[in-house]
Amino acid sequence: MAASALQSRELYPGTSRGVHLDAAGISLVSSAASEAVAAFLAEAEEDPGGAHHGTRLDDARAAAARLVGARPHQIALITSTSAALNLVAEAIEVGRGDNVVTSALEFISLVAPFRERCLHAGAELRVAESDDGRLPPERVLERVDARTRAVVLSSVVWTTGYRLELEAIGRECRRLGVPLVVDAIQQLGVVPFDVEQLAVDVVVSGGHKWLGSPSGMGLLFATDEFCAEHTLPLPYAPTALEPGEDWLSLWRQRDFSPVRDFPQPAGARKFEVGCHHAAMSACGLAASLGVIEAAGVGAVHEHSVRLGNQVAEELAGLGLEVVTDLDEAHRSGITTFRARTARDDAALSELLREQGIVTAVRYTNGTGGVRVSCHLYNDAGDVDALVGAVREWLAARPTPRQ
Repeated sequence: MAASALQSRELYPGTSRGVHLDAAGISLVSSAASEAVAAFLAEAEEDPGGAHHGTRLDDARAAAARLVGARPHQIALITSTSAALNLVAEAIEVGRGDNVVTSALEFISLVAPFRERCLHAGAELRVAESDDGRLPPERVLERVDARTRAVVLSSVVWTTGYRLELEAIGRECRRLGVPLVVDAIQQLGVVPFDVEQLAVDVVVSGGHKWLGSPSGMGLLFATDEFCAEHTLPLPYAPTALEPGEDWLSLWRQRDFSPVRDFPQPAGARKFEVGCHHAAMSACGLAASLGVIEAAGVGAVHEHSVRLGNQVAEELAGLGLEVVTDLDEAHRSGITTFRARTARDDAALSELLREQGIVTAVRYTNGTGGVRVSCHLYNDAGDVDALVGAVREWLAARPTPRQ
């Protein structure tokens, strides 16, 4: 089933309209996801209440739990990675003299909320510097001490695809009693991820990248221990536990008052701020996760790395610098290379887009270049198209003066 699923480009109508090599930005959406959303809308036309109040949220949580090796009550549905990270930053208590550890390779959505949290609390945001774009565990762990309240990292560097040795970091953080919060949006759906093996406390990921979901929904995992110890400063009433009867029965009582306690559930559901009427998005996420599950994340990883290595080998043969670490232990679905200058990177990416080949240019702290991300819907023909276009661009490029 894995092999046939990987070869089923017809599941992704977008493959007929060009070469999409930017799953790390926004993935193509499968017909399974679009059909699931269309079916929801058709039902909503006839029965709005039934469509919105069915089992769709539960189905999405269950699929997400299987993806990361968790249990459904440990999963919250989220509107985006950024929103989820903001909620997690609110939930973690940080005081004067405390610190939060992150790295210099992160996307802004991970750093911004924790930076603000530290600024307002009089705490320190400690930044682990990379080793030429690589982040060995010791670079992170040497920044951790008795006042560290969280370590917040991406499992895969968004500019180069470098995959962290997360288990080593997670095990040590677990030993020290420091929560490890992980942005896994560049890993889930293309590289296997097991929350128990990696010893992570919180994992967040939007669905629109490697999960191939329509935008507006993703997942948050949190351990039972994290949920018990951390809560949001303001309760969100729609996630509250239902009263003894149910909400509808309560609202039918003449003496019902909204001035009351709203006890929150024990699991990750407390973090589902704004998602209680997101059944349509849940349909898309569940269907997208179904495609990934049918293919097998391990098979997707092998396929993506095989294509990425082909990209690296052929472009290096053309004299371009491949900046991605090709060591299997650090491999993800991203392969990044550089032309000659950052301006050349941008010019090349724009030229490729004009030819229907979608890539991206991404840098942070000097690390990055032209980012190519191969997913399960890509094939060797897509790589050939990319390499051919780059070869033509190089042939037409003026030779630099000596």
